[in-house]
Amino acid sequence: MIQVALLFKFWLMISSATGSPLTKVGAPSTHFDYTNPQKWEEHESNCGGHHQSPININTEEVIVTNYPKFIFQNYDLTFPESLENNGHTVELKIDNEDDDDDLPSISGGGLDDRYNFAQLHFHWDEDLLGSEHTINGQKYSAELHIVHYNTKYGSFDDAKPHQDGLAVLGILIELQARDNIAFRHLEQFDKIIDPSRTISDRLQFSVPLVDLLPDSTESFFRYNGSLTTPGCNEDVIWTVFETPIAISVRQLAKFRLLNDENGMPLRKNVRPTQMLHDRVVTYRPDPNPIQSLFSFPSHLPNLIKPFSNEFQQSNF
Repeated sequence: MIQVALLFKFWLMISSATGSPLTKVGAPSTHFDYTNPQKWEEHESNCGGHHQSPININTEEVIVTNYPKFIFQNYDLTFPESLENNGHTVELKIDNEDDDDDLPSISGGGLDDRYNFAQLHFHWDEDLLGSEHTINGQKYSAELHIVHYNTKYGSFDDAKPHQDGLAVLGILIELQARDNIAFRHLEQFDKIIDPSRTISDRLQFSVPLVDLLPDSTESFFRYNGSLTTPGCNEDVIWTVFETPIAISVRQLAKFRLLNDENGMPLRKNVRPTQMLHDRVVTYRPDPNPIQSLFSFPSHLPNLIKPFSNEFQQSNF
């Protein structure tokens, strides 16, 4: 933690010496400001649809469906990867110079086509409850989105306009006392604190995507929705896994070291849950459940109290 604090102070010294935050050449003038509710009203024309995300998943209203299992192709392979602070999240991409057929992909799980990996990113909040999706009104500590595009459209950009263009895996993140080794590879945040200084950086150790999947991918929720940032395209087939992955409070705090494009701390990037309207949420249960159906971590309230004290006392 001392090293992280020193790196952050060093960045502040550099920023002060220049007199103002650095500006990324060619970047949009502004990204969405999650701390300003009025920004959503400015994007109402794009984000005011009836199939928006995220949502609260009410387990008493889901329809149980017998989807087949997911097939994760090349999820166990390593690729050259880079991290980017794009001003509203930290994003991991694969630097793929070969055929897109070699990319990690998903199929099965009720999807009619094969979907290639495009990128993954994270959502977090100022406190220890920062997931975008909620289950029975309960939040988790953060959320990981693994974004894929439908290969029948050829590319991510060409797939976006279509209703079945994107498939996103929503992975809820809960707290645990120890670090998650999968996130250690994603902690080169000292190099991307400000998006204007370092657009991306090659990871020293690549992360197989399988390391970021839950221990069980058997049970999941499914609904049609949107991207959770403007323009809120309603072209996403959402899969929200019931089983979460874990992160330590120290690792979670690292996300808050990042700054947005205006040089302000990016302490939250969570969109509020949206109305379900006429949509139906389906659910694939685990055929061999270890825990009770729709279990929410009962230990979470006990975890939050000591972690909150540690978070408040930490000097990042």
